[in-house]
Amino acid sequence: MEKVLKYWLSNQCRMLSGSIHAVLFTGPPDKGPYDRALFWPDDGGEHPVLSRVAQAALGIKQVVIKTRCSEVEKTGEPLDALACPLFSNGRLFGVFAVVMTHRSQRMQQETVQQVQAGATWLETMLLLQGAAAREQLVNLVDLVAAGLEPEQFRVAATEVANELVERFSCQRVSLGFLRFNRVRIEAISHTFRIDQNSNLIRAIRDAMSESLDQGATVVYPAPLEAAVLATRFHAQLANAQQGAAICTLPLIKNGLAVGVLLLERAPENYFAAETVEQCEQIGLLLGPLLETRRSDERPLPVKVFDSLRRGFGQLFGLRYLPLKAGLALGAALLIWLSMVEAPLRTTSDSVLEAGRCRVIVAPQQGYIAAAHVRAGDLVRKGDLLATLDDRELLLERRKWQSQHAQFLKEYRKALAGSDRAEVAILRAKRAQAEAQLKLVDQQLSRINLVAPFSGLIVKGDLSQDLGSPVKRGEVLYELALTDTYRVVMKVDDRDIGLVALGQRGELKLSGISDRSIGIIVDRLTPVSTSEEGRNYFRVEAAMDSLSDLMRPGMEGIAKIEVGREKLLRVWTRRLVDWLRLFVWNRLP
Repeated sequence: MEKVLKYWLSNQCRMLSGSIHAVLFTGPPDKGPYDRALFWPDDGGEHPVLSRVAQAALGIKQVVIKTRCSEVEKTGEPLDALACPLFSNGRLFGVFAVVMTHRSQRMQQETVQQVQAGATWLETMLLLQGAAAREQLVNLVDLVAAGLEPEQFRVAATEVANELVERFSCQRVSLGFLRFNRVRIEAISHTFRIDQNSNLIRAIRDAMSESLDQGATVVYPAPLEAAVLATRFHAQLANAQQGAAICTLPLIKNGLAVGVLLLERAPENYFAAETVEQCEQIGLLLGPLLETRRSDERPLPVKVFDSLRRGFGQLFGLRYLPLKAGLALGAALLIWLSMVEAPLRTTSDSVLEAGRCRVIVAPQQGYIAAAHVRAGDLVRKGDLLATLDDRELLLERRKWQSQHAQFLKEYRKALAGSDRAEVAILRAKRAQAEAQLKLVDQQLSRINLVAPFSGLIVKGDLSQDLGSPVKRGEVLYELALTDTYRVVMKVDDRDIGLVALGQRGELKLSGISDRSIGIIVDRLTPVSTSEEGRNYFRVEAAMDSLSDLMRPGMEGIAKIEVGREKLLRVWTRRLVDWLRLFVWNRLP
């Protein structure tokens, strides 16, 4: 058994291009533990990635693929890991895991099919017993390798036929496959050109059809103990070949016949029961393998036609009742969607804005002395918001007060001396000092910043900036009313043509998502803005009701009802519009 597993593991890894490391874990069927390990290459040793992916496949009993699970240390090339559970008579007895070079999804699917085919070969090999059977297992692996190595299907089928000729001492081996419910000869041993209209090919094709029609292996001449089967065309073929012994067996894939294998021997070398059984085992392996390769090499129109034919066969055939019921329900649903009307709504991101907002700015250059509120505080009209430092202004006031007193003293002295020129000069200086005092007093009266109306501080926090300088006109706070709001919607440019003044809708805010608020469109802005790669138009709406929980800046989702359409149109509107633009863009 161990030699067979080693031989299978080695051949499987050689057939999988890009294999780096592989391991085969086996154990008692359906019981475990699966701790007996065989490694490839022999000196490869255990790898953590292989153990993890193997345990995952054992857990779910299905093929597992881990993409880019590791990389080559020297080159950094990404590697994939694949694990396939192994069964014998429906019982789990082990798992095969391999680390290979990274490949595309399509190549991964082909690799999975190849590994599953190899698992089927191994299962068949384990069913055979004895030393002769073990030798036959090696022959089976060689046959499958012959079917996998060539790049073209016809070459692979011919190589398989040549191998069968040697293994079973046949005069000729022919392989035929179904095409549009008719058998077509695809390969004949040691023959590269096949004339489908020749008499010999017609005779072989008739014998293959005879086996397919009966769904059983036909042996001619038939053994005495065999079941009675029609062998008319087999007899004609044998007579044409001077009494040759013939064995014809269907090739099965997924329970359906996909082709026929016909073997011809010399008359004295008839097909014994053991030989027929071996041929049937080979057919179980070669049928799915060769049919998969043949299907992959078909032209694209043929693949499309076969898919449509198979689909219509399932739809109008006698079986596949769930499929028919599902399609019928789908058609009924489509008709219902085409008849029922529903509201057509546009959905857009929205944000609350205060109906009235005012900024509190620094009236003059100075320093922040105190901050009494910050963003999020509710204030009333006249409440003190912040105070600017008045020390420099007080010093300035004292300076001008002293100069004013000095000018007044000098003015009186000049007036007593009847010095008219000096009196005029001092009168002007007194006026200048009085003006400067009024200016300083006015600036002192503005150092206290108060709220112009009751509302909410939506922006500004000076508590961390005490003592910091401010410039004249610098924005310190933003104050918004809390009794009036407007909804600002970002309507996509694909929907702006549907929106009109007076349309009603609903708004749900993130902060109060359990409540729907009625809105009505009252303003459209004909200017678009670009945001996150898309164009939006600003649309404003008024709300029917307010809540104490509302605050400026709250975001939500607004839906505007723009009309009524068929439900199918409502659900597919965006897709249809996208297809229209896509086709228009691609048209010359």
